[in-house]
Formats: sequence, C-alpha cells, structure tokens
Amino acid sequence: MPVDAELQELVNSINIMSEKLESYDKAQKTFFQNASHEFRTPLMSIQSYAEGIKYEVVDKNTAADIIIDETKRMTHLVEDLLYLSRLDTIEENYRFSDLDFRDFINTCLERMYGIASKSGITLEVQNINDAVLIYADEDKLFRAFTNIIGNCIRYANNTVSIIPKIIDFSKIEIVIRDDGPGIDSNELPNIFERFYKGKKGNVGLGLAISKNIIEKHNGKITARNSESGAVFTIVLPAKQYQKL
Repeated sequence: MPVDAELQELVNSINIMSEKLESYDKAQKTFFQNASHEFRTPLMSIQSYAEGIKYEVVDKNTAADIIIDETKRMTHLVEDLLYLSRLDTIEENYRFSDLDFRDFINTCLERMYGIASKSGITLEVQNINDAVLIYADEDKLFRAFTNIIGNCIRYANNTVSIIPKIIDFSKIEIVIRDDGPGIDSNELPNIFERFYKGKKGNVGLGLAISKNIIEKHNGKITARNSESGAVFTIVLPAKQYQKL
C-alpha cells in the first residue's frame, strides 16, 4: 500500500509483527501436534496391555511392568510440560542470589555421580581454582545443568568431561562433552526445540528447558560435534571474579 514517508516505519513494524505472529502460530501448532503424538503412543500401549490382562492373552507380570514404565514416562512428560509452561509465564518467579560457581558445579556433580556410575560412565571434571560469583536462581540453574550432563551420560561410551574456564574476567564458559557418537549434523540446529524428534526417535523437553533457563540468566548455550562426541557450551555472566 502506498504510504507517506512518516507512516512507512509504522507499516514496517506492523509487517514485522505480523510475520512474527505467523511464525509463533506455526510453532505452537507444531508443538501441540508433537505433544499429542507423544501422549498417544504410551496411552495406546497402556490400553492394549490392560485389555490383554482383561482377556488373559498376555502375561500379567510382563504387561504390568510395561504399563508401569509407560505411566512413569507419561508422568515425567507431564512434569516437564508443566515446568516449561511455568518458565514461559511471568508467574514463574526467579529467585536470584549470589552463588559461588565452584560450590554450585560440585553440587551438580555430586548428584550426577550416581547416575553416571550406574551407567558405567566416568565423570571427569577440570577444577576451577579461581573464585567466581554468579547471580543466579540455584534451583533452576541446577536443573539446566543436570539436564545437559544427564543427556551426555545417556549417549557417552565411557566418559563425560566438564571443563569450566574464565573468559575476559567477565564470563564463565562451561564445556560439557561426551565420547559418544555425537549429534547428527542435520539435527544440530533443532535439538533445543520442544519435542524435536531426531532420526533415532528420541524426544523430550530437557534441552528446551535448559536453553530457556540459561537464557533467562542472560547466558547462552550451543551444541556442536567434536571428533570424539557431542559438545555443549554454556556461557554465563560472572558477577565477580577473583584470582586465587
């Protein structure tokens, strides 16, 4: 539409807003389609095995184990959905406070050692000797980190490494890497999307939750492949840095 020069900026802004709304609408529809699909699969499995028990055509113990596993899967999925929805709203308050990064990362590792040991995976940690203070919500940031570490443990062959370092005295970079098969190059741009399903059929919300939390901390998370596996890099602002 022809417009006067003084209205051009307004028209451009409206057009940009319209494009963003269209993109958001498509993303929402895709999200709900994927969510519906992920709920449909375990529900069908539960129904079929329940009917098998009723008509005595399947072993009850086997059917019961599968029903329990599928129920746990759905429960975990619902919990992640609710958690992510709260993160997206203003109702979910972040309780920021000064946090010693060394204490924080050590707590994360203590919680993950048991999971790693059970899977036969070794956690290798490069200690950071300098005192670094970050401004963060400890509980939420803990969930973000354990999601990433847990993901690496799941795909590692033998080892998961955590390497923190200071950048320009104002940021802390944490590299979390595994020695697994890595991430398919076609999947790398999408792994932080909600309910993204890769070629291996694995879906989830853990990486989407981690990305949401880290960005709320004015940080950034990226993923890439190395010669020996997947590499996740998290960068967070450092509130205070002291060389020891």
